[in-house]
Amino acid sequence: MQQYFVNTLLSEGEEYTFTKEQAHHARDVVRLDHETVRLVDPVSAWFAVCETRGHDFVAVVTAKDEAVNEPRIEITLAMALIRREKFELILQKATELGVSRIVPFESSRCIVHAKKEKSDKQMQRYESILLSAAEQCKRNNVPMICDVIDFDDIEQAKSEVNLAAYENAGRSAAKISDFRINESVTVVIGPEGGFSEEEIRELEEKGFAPVTLGPRILRAETAAIYALSVIGEGAM
Repeated sequence: MQQYFVNTLLSEGEEYTFTKEQAHHARDVVRLDHETVRLVDPVSAWFAVCETRGHDFVAVVTAKDEAVNEPRIEITLAMALIRREKFELILQKATELGVSRIVPFESSRCIVHAKKEKSDKQMQRYESILLSAAEQCKRNNVPMICDVIDFDDIEQAKSEVNLAAYENAGRSAAKISDFRINESVTVVIGPEGGFSEEEIRELEEKGFAPVTLGPRILRAETAAIYALSVIGEGAM
């Protein structure tokens, strides 16, 4: 069943007119004429049957969907900037794994740097990826992505529980599963080159606990997906 996010509040029996982009996708790409779709407004989710109505493509709301496909806790991913295609993969997979907020940051070993002249266009692309991923996996909320921050400002990403994946933490180091998370958690993932020792010390001073993700060295995108998967296991 295809899902679409809508900006207006819906109710049973109401008719929703798809936007131009939604109509093209629903009618022309996936051909959903007279099919049931899931519409998610700012408060609730609904089932609706769509059809062509003149030049418009509309959906008539039939019933409320009580399912809330969200984790019980707020999950923040603080992610160092990495190569574009890998960062965009993380956006997609993080959405599927239930992340609530993504905070990109630059650290000393980042090989990718934010460019102010391209920030607006890039943010629009990121938001589009998050929206598409949230619709695909039928979430009730689209994750928020923040502006890129400097590593020194990483405290802006803090939650109730704060963790930092560190490849040199050692086999005896704490694991994500060792922490009890009641309301919210932030996990910090470094760039391709990892964190420097100075950065790990700074993270610890700011209240982020270094954790191991296992004995093998993971790529940055793999580390992010793995960490969110472990958190997600106890968050549903």
